[in-house]
Amino acid sequence: MRTVHRLEQLVAELHREIDADRAMRRVARLVAWDRYQGSADIAAAADYVAAEAERAGLVDVEVLDFPADGRTSWWTFTAPGSWTPRSARLWIGDGPPLVAYPDQPYGLAAGSAAADLPAAPLALAEQGSWPVGAVVLVDSPERLGPGLFARLRDEGAKGFCVVTNPDRPDQVGRVELPVGGALFGFSVTATQIELLRTAQRRGEPVGVLVDVDTAPRRMPVVVARTPAGAGGRAEGPGVLLGAHLCHPSPGANDNASGVAASLAGGEVLARRALRAPVRFVWAPEFVGLAAYVHREVELGRPLPVAAVNLDMVGEDQRRCGGPLIVEHGPEYLPHFLNAVVEACVRALPPAARSYSGAVGCDTWAWRATPFVGASDHAVLADRAIGCPAVQLGHWPDRFNHSSADTLDKVDPDELRRAATVAAAALAVVAGADALGPVTGAGELLAGLVSRWTAERMTACLPPGADRHAADRLARRRHYGQAALRTLLPLGADPGLLEGHARWLEQLHGTLSAALPGAPQPNGPGHEPEPPGPALARGWSGPFNLRALIGAATEQDRSWFLDESLRDRGGFYARAMALAQSIDGRADAAEVVRTAELDSGLVLGRAFGPRFLAAMVRSGWAVEATPGTEAAAEVGAEMTAGVATE
Repeated sequence: MRTVHRLEQLVAELHREIDADRAMRRVARLVAWDRYQGSADIAAAADYVAAEAERAGLVDVEVLDFPADGRTSWWTFTAPGSWTPRSARLWIGDGPPLVAYPDQPYGLAAGSAAADLPAAPLALAEQGSWPVGAVVLVDSPERLGPGLFARLRDEGAKGFCVVTNPDRPDQVGRVELPVGGALFGFSVTATQIELLRTAQRRGEPVGVLVDVDTAPRRMPVVVARTPAGAGGRAEGPGVLLGAHLCHPSPGANDNASGVAASLAGGEVLARRALRAPVRFVWAPEFVGLAAYVHREVELGRPLPVAAVNLDMVGEDQRRCGGPLIVEHGPEYLPHFLNAVVEACVRALPPAARSYSGAVGCDTWAWRATPFVGASDHAVLADRAIGCPAVQLGHWPDRFNHSSADTLDKVDPDELRRAATVAAAALAVVAGADALGPVTGAGELLAGLVSRWTAERMTACLPPGADRHAADRLARRRHYGQAALRTLLPLGADPGLLEGHARWLEQLHGTLSAALPGAPQPNGPGHEPEPPGPALARGWSGPFNLRALIGAATEQDRSWFLDESLRDRGGFYARAMALAQSIDGRADAAEVVRTAELDSGLVLGRAFGPRFLAAMVRSGWAVEATPGTEAAAEVGAEMTAGVATE
C-alpha cells in the first residue's frame, strides 16, 4: 500500500475512534467554571482536566502550581493576580437589578475592585466634569483607552458601565481591568446602557455591589504524556499538543472546545504505539505556557521538536461564521509539520459524495493562513524557543469573547475533526506504527512537503500576484527545500530529498517565467539605499506584545493602544511579524520587507518603521552594525538567557 494511503487510513481510523459525545460532555463541564487565570474556578477546572487526562489513559499527569501574585515573571510574562468574582449587581434607584453577575456572563469586568455603594451618581463619559464617586457611562469599548482611565482616577470615579456589543443586543463582551486597582466595571447591553442614560438624565443614582475574592492563589498548569507502549520512549523531547484552559464562563469554543478536543486526541494516542512521547499542556493562555517552558529550560529538559495548538476548534461553522483555520508555523522555522497538518485535514472522511459518487463533498470549510501567533503557539514558535508550531482554530467568530460563546455554538462533528487532525499529525511526527518503517514515513513526508510547497508557490501566480510576487515565490521555494531537510534526522533517503528539491527548483523556474514583470524599486536610475543599523532582539524569551507596550515611552504606548483599538487583530499580527523578523542581521527596512513577505500583510511606509523605532526607544530592539557577527551575537545573547524572579 502506498504511504499516502497509509496516512489516509490513519486519519480514518482516528476519526472513527474519537468519542465526540464524551468531548461534548467535557465542554459542558468546563463552561460552568469562570476560568480566570488566577481564580478558584481555574484551579477546579485544572483538577477536572487532570482527572480526565488520567481517564483518557495518559500518564505522568500532574497539576503544576505557579504563583498568581501579579509579580513573578517568566521572561517578560508576568503572573496573573489572584482574583475570583463571587457576585455583582447594579440597579437603578430602588429598582430590581439591571445587571446581575453571574446571571449575565461577562457582565462584570475582569479584575474589578470590590464595591458597596447604595447610591452613586451617574455621569456620561463625554461630560465636561463628573461628580466625585460617579459611575461613568461609556458608549463604546473604543473609548476605554488610557486617557479615560486617567480621568476616572483623577476625578474620583468609582467605576464605569460600557456597552461592548452595540450591534448585538443579546450579548456583552469582555472587559479587563488590572487586578488590585480601585475601579469596577460592568459590560452591558445596548438596552441596559439606554436605561442607564435615561436614569442619568433624570438624576437617579445607581446602587452597586461587587463581591470578589482576592485571597492569594496559585496558577495551575496541567501536564501529561502518552504512555511509552511497545517500542516507544517515555523520555526525550517528543512533540506537544496544547490548549489554553482559561477564559471566563461560558467560553465554550474559546477554549473549552480546545481542551476537550486535545483530551479526545490524547485518548486515541494513548492506545497507539509511538516512537516518541506526545506531551500535553493545559494552562492559562500565554503566561501559563511561558511559565511551563521557562521551568523546562531551567531544569535542562529538552523542549518539544514540534507542536500543535488547539484554540477555538469546536465551532458550528454556520452559526459562528468562520471556517476551520490551519495557521502555519512561522517561515523562519521551516518544518514538515505544516504539510502534515494540511494533509491530515484533506484526508478527513467526507460526510457525503457528489451525485456520481466520484468526489467527496462536505458542508464545512477550511483555510490555511500564515503565522499570526495570537495564542499559545507563539510562545513555542518564537525564535528564542524554536519549536515549530501549527495552530488549529476558527475565524471569524460572531461570539468570540462574549456571553454568547455558549455550548449550543459547539459542533461535535467539528470537535471530532479537529481532534483527529491534531492526533494524526502528531502521531506521524512521533513515528506512529500505522505508517510502518521510518523510511516509509520519510517517503510520505517528502511527498507531502513537495505538494504543500508547490501549492504555495503556484498561489503566487495571477490573479494572486502582487508587488512581492517574485520574492514570495522564491522564499516559498526556499522554505519548502528547508522543510525537506528537516526529514534527514528521521532517516529519510538524502537522494530522495534531493530529487524533490530539484523538482521544486524546476517548478520555481517555470512559475517565475509566468509572472508578469514587476516594477523594481532599485531599477535603472535608482541607487539602492545603504543599509542602516542591524536590529537585534533586546528582550529575553518569547515576544510579549503586552510587555512591550508596558515598556514603551508614554507617547509610543499611546500610539500602540490607538492602533490596537483601531484594528486589534491587524495590529497584533503586524507587531508579531515585525518582532519575529528581527534576527540581528537585517536593518529596519529589511525587517519590514521580511515581515510583509512572511505575514502576507501590507505594513505600509509608516507603520513598520514607526513600530520598530518604538521598539528601539523601549530597549526591546538593539541597533548594531549590519551584517556583522556582533549584531547576530547581540540577538543571541538577548534570547538565550533565562530570566529569574
